Amino acid sequence: MWKWLIPALLIPLCLYGVTAQPFRARPYLEVRHVTPVTLPEPRDLPELLARLDVWVAREVPLHHATLRPGVTDAALDAFEARQGVTFPPALRALYRWHDGGDLFGLEFLSLAHLEFNRVAWAEIAADRLPDLDEGIASHPPGAILLLYATGDWLPFLHDGGGNHVALDLHPGPAGRVGQVITVGPDEDDRYVLAPDLEAFLREYLRRLETGRVTVRRLSGFSDETWEVRLQEPGGRAPEGYGVLADLFPGFGAAPQHMKTRWH
Repeated sequence: MWKWLIPALLIPLCLYGVTAQPFRARPYLEVRHVTPVTLPEPRDLPELLARLDVWVAREVPLHHATLRPGVTDAALDAFEARQGVTFPPALRALYRWHDGGDLFGLEFLSLAHLEFNRVAWAEIAADRLPDLDEGIASHPPGAILLLYATGDWLPFLHDGGGNHVALDLHPGPAGRVGQVITVGPDEDDRYVLAPDLEAFLREYLRRLETGRVTVRRLSGFSDETWEVRLQEPGGRAPEGYGVLADLFPGFGAAPQHMKTRWH
């Protein structure tokens, strides 16, 4: 029972625009054609983020309009001092670029909401409810600690239902500090999506620029609503998903094809 009550306690949904997950298939009002481009690998993070900015502005302008100005180094330093953590350089670069918005097919959390969620997970972990740890699985084995909650996550993406993509600051014995993982009340199966944030960003941009993505306008919303879905091999883009790893097919330990169970 706890696993279903905790999302409501953890995340007041009124804080977020829930654009990430259609609960049932809807007819699409429009599917936008995405033109692949052939470019060399970005030389560094600034070039990578600049190219990501250009792609989102061109292909999903409504999402680009939600991206907030980046935060200052002083704000990042203050976060680290309050929370007793050190941001990996790529995470600092990401938040200096933009302070959240609609990105990566999910809600890219503002720095303030990242802190709110990190504290909430730490408070749940402090209560030590061992029953919640039952059934947690790591993919690959040993990479992620088999804990329902810990304060050692920096959750930077959110699906609107309490689940996150996060940086893992305390991995399992087979993992790496700073690896990108999936966590949350619906995420008993937890996946390493990338060994670090820069690798995650590079793979995501590679999928966008090579056209392995579907951009479509959804029906059934009062406001114009678009979604971005990475494609599986063969070009299929999921309409729903079973676990967050389904939204990143073939990233790290994520399966190439989505599961049939949907949230």
